[in-house]
Amino acid sequence: MTMTVMPQGFPSMDDAQFRAAMRQLAAGVAVVTTVDGGRRYGITVTSAASVSEDPPLISIGVNKQSWICDALMRSRTFCISILGASQRDIAVGFSRLPRESRFDAGEWTTLATGAPALVGAPAIFDCELFTSVEVKTHHLVIGRILTTRTADSAPLIYRDRKYLTVNEMAD
Repeated sequence: MTMTVMPQGFPSMDDAQFRAAMRQLAAGVAVVTTVDGGRRYGITVTSAASVSEDPPLISIGVNKQSWICDALMRSRTFCISILGASQRDIAVGFSRLPRESRFDAGEWTTLATGAPALVGAPAIFDCELFTSVEVKTHHLVIGRILTTRTADSAPLIYRDRKYLTVNEMAD
């Protein structure tokens, strides 16, 4: 499904202004993972959001150029592991490390969908692809949540290009 928005004649926003404003939005940090052809894929995201309770749906934004995008569309399953305050290294690793070494840190388990999940994450959502909407450079991916797991730990937050804990946000 492709969404087309008709211009209303308003001027376009400057990219630098947009990025500066979005850096002020504090967001939870997650790792999105999938398996395709026996190979594990994963990226760090800050775009996970609840969509619906009935049915239980969650969304993520995935750049179409991202190495996980095609694999996720083929496998039609994925896991969202919400990262805890002590899992900053996982967030950094899944955004910067070479693809083949991203799963070296942390303890991983396999869920019903086959997707890897981070053991000890504050929340885990095992999902099947519900729908995907192409929006310019990204796919807005909506997953139907099949199962969840939770652990009692504080979340990791991303704001102004920094990974922070809730306590660090308060300072």
